[in-house]
Amino acid sequence: MVVAKRLTKALRGKRRWIGVFVSADLTTRSAVEASLDQLAATAERDPPKLMDFFSAEECSTFERTQLPDPFNLAEHGLAILQIPLPNVPSYRNLLQTKDTLVQHGLQSLTSSGKIRLVRLRLGLPKPVRKRK
Repeated sequence: MVVAKRLTKALRGKRRWIGVFVSADLTTRSAVEASLDQLAATAERDPPKLMDFFSAEECSTFERTQLPDPFNLAEHGLAILQIPLPNVPSYRNLLQTKDTLVQHGLQSLTSSGKIRLVRLRLGLPKPVRKRK
């Protein structure tokens, strides 16, 4: 009889969370996901998972971010992406260029191994969990 090894935290897939600036043109979650699919085709990787998305209207009600404001964040949205660790270097290189903002409507602002820290830096609220 073979006993399967228990899936521990160390054996799970590693990932990073990237906070991105979203162009005002992308107003819905589906539009951002379509843009991520295009970005994934450029990177030749699997698309990142969109965890949180806040449009420009929603962002106007939040506290300002702890990040420097190279853009007028009041007129743009914010999002958090989950990216598997092996794909992080290629996505970071793509998301840090100024052309990515024009082409895909996204640009990297911050990243971390903990989603809580990315939310804190961007000034985003923690989503409400639905208890069953």
